[in-house]
Amino acid sequence: MQRHTKEASELKELILADLHKEPGCEHVTDFVIQRLETKENGANWTVKYLDPHQDKVCETILINIARMLQLNFDLPERES
Repeated sequence: MQRHTKEASELKELILADLHKEPGCEHVTDFVIQRLETKENGANWTVKYLDPHQDKVCETILINIARMLQLNFDLPERES
């Protein structure tokens, strides 16, 4: 399967679109796309959840959505 590149802002939009479909997660916005120095499970990015007061269910859903997108998308390589 070929991986495509998307900017962090594009990945965040895709994640939010799916996350906001989940009951109780409609207002979640406090997460960032974080570049990884070493790929994890083939991906060069992950999500970092920022809101300690948000329901843990939303955090789990966020992580699961990100994992699905990590199968298809990478962040663009940094310019040296």
